[in-house]
Amino acid sequence: MKKRGSLLIALSLLSALLFQETGAMAEEILITNNGIHLGWVISKDRFMTCRKMIMEIGEGSVEKIIDRCPSFDKTPSVKGLIDGIDASNQVLSIRDEGGQVQTLFYFETAGGYAQAQLRDLEKGDKVTVTVPVPGRAGSIQSEKR
Repeated sequence: MKKRGSLLIALSLLSALLFQETGAMAEEILITNNGIHLGWVISKDRFMTCRKMIMEIGEGSVEKIIDRCPSFDKTPSVKGLIDGIDASNQVLSIRDEGGQVQTLFYFETAGGYAQAQLRDLEKGDKVTVTVPVPGRAGSIQSEKR
């Protein structure tokens, strides 16, 4: 356990140092009793690994890190109409132009901006949402109906 603690400290310091230098952030790590997993937070209590395995965060902790998954097919954006919004959980559903519904977690930003932006949207609004990783919204552009 002592080695693992040292590794976590080293990873945290390296991530903090690199973030200060580059200002860029990529994936996150989920630290649990079972190990360290690289991926992304996709809801307040769920985490998706690089291999698309969904895990409960539970008692684990999530830290930002510069590391990136080896390879990942990214969908640049989704265009469509808002099908549903849950601002308190930062989740929105979008019916794309093909009629399929995608549910996305809008990651919390400083000052609660994500929840405020979601509260300003309404069902039926036309939006373009960047999707940096499956299940997670990066930015939302709205055209009010």
